[in-house]
Order: sequence, then structure tokens, then C-alpha cells
Amino acid sequence: MELRFRMGIKEWFKENWAFIGILLFTIGIRIYYFILTNGQPLWWDSAEYLNIARRFAFGEDYSFGPVRPVFMSLIFSLFLRISNTELIPRLFMLFLSIASVVGVYYLGKEIRDKTTGLISALLFSTFYIGLFYTYRLLVDLPSMTFFIFSALFFYKYAKEKKSEFLYFTALLVGIGTLFKLSTAFILAPFLLYLLFTEKIGFIKKKEIWISLGIFIMILLPYVLWGFDEFHGFVLTEASSHVAPSNYLTNLFSNLKSYFHLFNLAVPLTFLILSALGIILLYKPLLYYRRMREGNQTLRGEFYLILLLVLPLLIISTMINHSEDRYIITAFPILFLVIANGINKLYWFGREHNRIGPIILLVVILIFLTISQFKYSDELIKSKIGSYADVKQAGLWLKENSQPGDIIVTKSQPQIRYYSERRTIGLPKTEEEFEASLTPATKFYMISIFEAHQQWQYDYPKEKNLTLAQAYITQDGSPLLIIYNLK
Repeated sequence: MELRFRMGIKEWFKENWAFIGILLFTIGIRIYYFILTNGQPLWWDSAEYLNIARRFAFGEDYSFGPVRPVFMSLIFSLFLRISNTELIPRLFMLFLSIASVVGVYYLGKEIRDKTTGLISALLFSTFYIGLFYTYRLLVDLPSMTFFIFSALFFYKYAKEKKSEFLYFTALLVGIGTLFKLSTAFILAPFLLYLLFTEKIGFIKKKEIWISLGIFIMILLPYVLWGFDEFHGFVLTEASSHVAPSNYLTNLFSNLKSYFHLFNLAVPLTFLILSALGIILLYKPLLYYRRMREGNQTLRGEFYLILLLVLPLLIISTMINHSEDRYIITAFPILFLVIANGINKLYWFGREHNRIGPIILLVVILIFLTISQFKYSDELIKSKIGSYADVKQAGLWLKENSQPGDIIVTKSQPQIRYYSERRTIGLPKTEEEFEASLTPATKFYMISIFEAHQQWQYDYPKEKNLTLAQAYITQDGSPLLIIYNLK
């Protein structure tokens, strides 16, 4: 029995040596940047999520809006009770980042073949959006990871018709939605895939309704909590904060912005391969009847089209501005599309020449991997010190204030997190600001890191406030100034 077990492991390693190599490479570069970015300052949103986590962990008084999902903060609160530092939350993000590459491999392998999985996993392992957001405590990376595994298990259900795969899909989509509401946009590709491959008859299946029940039950505690916290339906309350004034105009402006991202890391080459990969997905549309009749290759490519296009269109329509992290779930699918196209060209070339396609494949993969790695490296390193002065200011305020003191600042989440003191923002008018002052309001902070109105810059001089601390550039220009409030 033991000998058979050892032989089984040996055989598995022999069959999966390429995947193991990519996995070790993925882990290695992520650990390298994990060490490199240790202690880097928090950005606004990251500090917000950690402040919410402290509220859950230690009962601190902290208010936030429904636009902030709380599930990640709830998980972080458990970590903070073990160690009141950023270490375990950052390790959690590191694990999810590695898992996302593993998920891309298995999704590519399931939809097409092992080669597609390997190519897509290798390329995605060095892509900037997965690497950079590994080291930012934001909800986008967890959302992407659960998106990938949800897509994987749904497709396994579609192929094998095993209800347990669909139940697990519902579980993953529900948890992913708790991390970030837009994860639920993956339900649109699921629905259309079932409609096109099984017609309307799928709604009669018991497992469909059980899965819907699982999804609702996962969201229900959050919805009930939202009624108590925000006195409304938290899902619509959250979406109202990012809803555009004109959905059609918003769609076209966001799509234009997002298409530039597809050519960001590797100019021209990446764009050409993306376009080529998408063009090579024509067969499901051309041979629609064969796909409906059960051709699994065509169904897999059709599934890729839905996963790439539908969430991108919904996000571009529903969210009032564009950021690369908003479409983070599109990039692993795009790499699957590119890998599928490269794989097709490779086997087409092998029919005419055995050596040439192999050399070309190796050159393309090395070029793309190195180019993406270089871009990711430059981006991560260039942002390590961003908001360092805000962090230092927060730590200085913690050392030079009392627990009951209040700090006036536009960098509220970061200063609240680092100083562990209550913060208030600056209103539009000086009259509103002075009406809000109390004896506990001790410090007034201005900086270049957030937009200020002119009166807010002029206020310290007009009121003859005393300088408490300043952070300046090497040439003497002010970056951040803290004043004592009388």
C-alpha cells in the first residue's frame, strides 16, 4: 500500500513537472515582493478596511458607508485578535494570490487542455494586476480568486452534470460576493451559458434552485446586518454610491479606458495576442448548432467569451468611473483566451514543422513573461513609498497626542489607523468647520496627498496656528504639515 502510494506521488510529479515549476516560480516571486513591501504605507481604502476590522475586533467607534463590504474586514478582525499587525492579513492576500494562478491553470486545463492551462498560468503569474494587488489590502484580489474558482466549478458542473459541483459554485460565488459585490456579475455568464446550451429547461432542475438558495443564504446575514447598520437594503445602498448618471455614456467612456489597459504591460505584442486570441474564438458562433448539440471544445470557447465579455460590459455600465482593479476578473480570462489562441497556432504549425513552432512558442512565452515581470517590478517598487509621509504623520500623532484627542485631516482612514485617534474631515466652508470644533480637537493637518480648498491651506496662517510637525521634500517644498489647534 505504501509502495503504491509512493509510486502514485512519483507519477503525479512526473506528469505535472511543468505545473510544479510554474507554481514554485509563482510562490518565489510573490514571497520576494512580500518581503520587499513589508511595512509599506496603507492607501485610503486599505486603511478603511483595517479600521473596520478593528471595530469588529476591539469594539472601536468607527463609522463607514454601505459601499464598503465588511466580509474581508470581519476575517481580518479575527487575525487582529491573534496579532494586532498587518502581517496575517498580508499573508492571507499572499495565499489568495498564489491560489488565483493555480485556479487559472485548472480552469484552462478544464476548458481546453493542459497546455492552455500552463501557458495562461505562466503568463498570469507575472502580470502586474495580480502581483501589485497582492500587496494591497483591498477586496479586489479575493474577488478575483473566488471568481476564477467559481468559473472552474461551474464548468465542471456543466460538463459532468454533478450537482455537488453546482452547489460548490454557489458557495464560492456567495463568499466572493461578500468580499466584493461585483463578483456576482459572474452569474450572467452562467445564466447565458445554460440558456444557450440547455435552453430554458434548466430552470426545472432541482440543483439550480438549491444552488440559488445556498447563494441567498450566504448573503442573508450580511443583508440583515445591513438593515440594522444602515437602515436600508445594503446591496442597493452600496450600488447607489457608484451608479452613473447616464449608463450608456458611462459604458462607452469606461470601455475606451479599459481597452487601454489590455495593452498596458506589453505594448503592441500583448494587444496583438489579445486580438488574435479573441478572433480565434469565432467557431462557437460559426458552428452554433454543433455547440448546442454538445461539442465540448466549442462550448468551452463559448464559455470563455461569456466570462470575458459579460462582466466587463456590466462593470463598465454600472460603475461611474474606471480603475484597473474594477475589471481585475477580466484579466485571468483574457490570458486564457490568449493561451487558447497561442495553443491553436502552435498545433497548426506543428502540422507543417516540428521544431519551428516549439522555438516560436518558447520565445513568445519568455518575452511576455520577462516584459510583464519588468513592468510589475517597476510598478511595485515605485509605489512602495507612496503615502509614507502620511504614515509617519499618523505615527507621530500617536506619540504626541492623548487617546481622547481629535485630529482634523483629509487623510482620515490612514491617520485614524496609524494614530489610533479619532479623526474628522474638513467641510466645504470655514464656517462649518469652526462650528464643528470642540475642546478635544487638537490638531489640524494639511497635505498634498488629498485635494484641499484654498481656505483650508490659508486657515493656519489666518488663525496664527502653531506649527507642530512638518514633512518636506529634499528641495524644501512642504508635503504635509501638522498644526496645533487652539
